[in-house]
Amino acid sequence: MKIHSKKLTTMALILLVLPFVSLVSLQIKDTAAESPTLTILEVTSNITYQIEVSVEITLTGFNYDLYTEFLRLYVNQSTATILANDYDSYNSSRTFGRQDDATFEAQVLSPLLYNGSHLDSANYNVTVIAITNTDEKSSLVEWSGGYIFIDTDLPDITYIHPSIALEEVWGIYTVETNIVDTSNISLVEFFIDNDLRYQIDDPFPGQTSFTWDWLSSQDDKGVRSVKVRATDNSSAFNSDELSFSVTVVGPEMSYLDPIPATIDFNDTLKLNLSITDAFYDIDSVYANYSIDEGPWIFTKMENLTVDQFNYTFSSYPIDSKINWEIFANNTDGQYHIFRNSALEPWEIFSVHWDHMNPTGEVSHDYQLTIDDEILVFVNVTEQSPLDVCNLNYKVDEGDWQEIAMVLNETGVNNTWYEYKYQFPDSYPIFTHIQFYIWLNDSGNNILKLDDGGDYYSIKIIPHDLAAPIITIDEMPEIIITMQNVTVTVIINETSNLLSVDVLYRIRGKQYSIAMNQIASNTWTASFVVVATTGETVEIWVRAIDEYYNTAETDVEEFVVEAENAGVAHSNFLLWLMLIILIILPIVITLLILRPQK
Repeated sequence: MKIHSKKLTTMALILLVLPFVSLVSLQIKDTAAESPTLTILEVTSNITYQIEVSVEITLTGFNYDLYTEFLRLYVNQSTATILANDYDSYNSSRTFGRQDDATFEAQVLSPLLYNGSHLDSANYNVTVIAITNTDEKSSLVEWSGGYIFIDTDLPDITYIHPSIALEEVWGIYTVETNIVDTSNISLVEFFIDNDLRYQIDDPFPGQTSFTWDWLSSQDDKGVRSVKVRATDNSSAFNSDELSFSVTVVGPEMSYLDPIPATIDFNDTLKLNLSITDAFYDIDSVYANYSIDEGPWIFTKMENLTVDQFNYTFSSYPIDSKINWEIFANNTDGQYHIFRNSALEPWEIFSVHWDHMNPTGEVSHDYQLTIDDEILVFVNVTEQSPLDVCNLNYKVDEGDWQEIAMVLNETGVNNTWYEYKYQFPDSYPIFTHIQFYIWLNDSGNNILKLDDGGDYYSIKIIPHDLAAPIITIDEMPEIIITMQNVTVTVIINETSNLLSVDVLYRIRGKQYSIAMNQIASNTWTASFVVVATTGETVEIWVRAIDEYYNTAETDVEEFVVEAENAGVAHSNFLLWLMLIILIILPIVITLLILRPQK
């Protein structure tokens, strides 16, 4: 009966659990059957003519065993075409493994779109789909932006000037081109014989005409190649270039005398040039110049010989600036404008005849004893007298002061000068003086002597730098409680003493007592030591002279002893009294109470 009852119970439990298990299984199956969702975040193209699609994928009813496996991209295919091919006509696919998140971002790249059937620039539509590992698919999602344009065409370059092969070029020649590109132009570069001379960055959208003014005089005469390179504004930055050959003609120029770095005051700048032409005579040469950024003056140069020309400028004040360029014409009307290597007019400054910076050496004592003279010397090597030789100084942390130094001595033929300055004041000991020297010669050439930026330094020190010598003459050998202690010392010192003190320390607290002078070099002091037996007392002497030189004796250390000698032996009497008064009665009582035999 009991066995039969157990079987009925088991069957009843199975019947009760079976519907629940079936329900859970169906729920899991329904969860696995849910499709992922897909959103296109961004569609871009790159320099390799590929479309990059960024998406966000969400797996509904996410669990670890259910995950997105594929992200597939379809280019220029309708939904009907994709479905008709059972999703297998994708252009590229991205494979995933298990994902830790239900929602994640991903990217997929298209194939290269510049070859095959897509040789030319074209518009492309974009469709994507996500597929799970259980083959559940998201909806086909088409990019809402419509079409993305892939520009594979190179910029179209056409020369306007020059327009004739080997065209003759001179002066400032304007190179002009027309450049067209569907994606607009991002960069235009102009070359002469592969040497980059000029570029235009980020021109206006829609701009098609581009020019460059070529100063052709800087290039050798003969055949030169003009090249233009254009880069479009597409994601691929398509680039193309086109060359055109021209012939540079016209005069050539060279300086017979090198251009000086400066010209001296009251002197003049002289330009001596050689102007030649292989095919024609030189008609005229002009100097175009400006003084101190003033108006430009066009003046004809003097023709000294067949090919030598000269122009002499007037003299100008100190620090005047002269800018100039040269114009040369031949008899055929060809001309050139000559400038420096940076294609700018030449530039030069007018200076005083003395345009050499002075050099100087400073001498002084770094330490001076009190009441010594404080002197500073500077020896200057210079072509001309100094207009300014000033000493700038400050005392301790005071303000800077400036004073003119005095010319003390002049070298033979004015080759050097010695200046000095004597401080009129005397300063107390430990004063710190800092200084530097500023020099200006008559040509306004400047020199600052400041010891490398740290400033020169003078310190005032006392005559006596030695500390007093202290000898202990009297000091107790032991110290007992409430003892009157006397300390006497002998001090050897050449300077006056500011203070002589005896110092002692008890229980970490320090005391100081001024000592009395009882002889020419003897000092004494007495004091009572308030300390108990066993405490430590430290005693020493300190002396300070008028220059704050300080001396201290060694510290003497004492352990305070009891006032009466032999007190330690009284312990025997105490033990004897203890035996008589306490222990002995106990022993006697025990003997009395002992049982009798």
